[in-house]
Amino acid sequence: MVSALHDVAVVGRIRRARYEHAEGLTLQQAQRDLRDLAAAGLLVPVGRTRARYYTEGPDPPERVLEVARTPMTLSEPYPDAVG
Repeated sequence: MVSALHDVAVVGRIRRARYEHAEGLTLQQAQRDLRDLAAAGLLVPVGRTRARYYTEGPDPPERVLEVARTPMTLSEPYPDAVG
């Protein structure tokens, strides 16, 4: 479920199929997770059936969203590596 919330925080929305494939879930598992996140007020479904996607809900965890949306600069992980 964290990856679904992360996608919504960064991209602004998530589709069931993307979440399902990213996490290696069955259709039913992905549907249940997204439905539960919507029931908790973390996501809002938009559209119907195949065109449905989920956006940020009315009760998002603001502190988490702030961290997810803060740009970061990645540094060289192997500064002493010879290449």
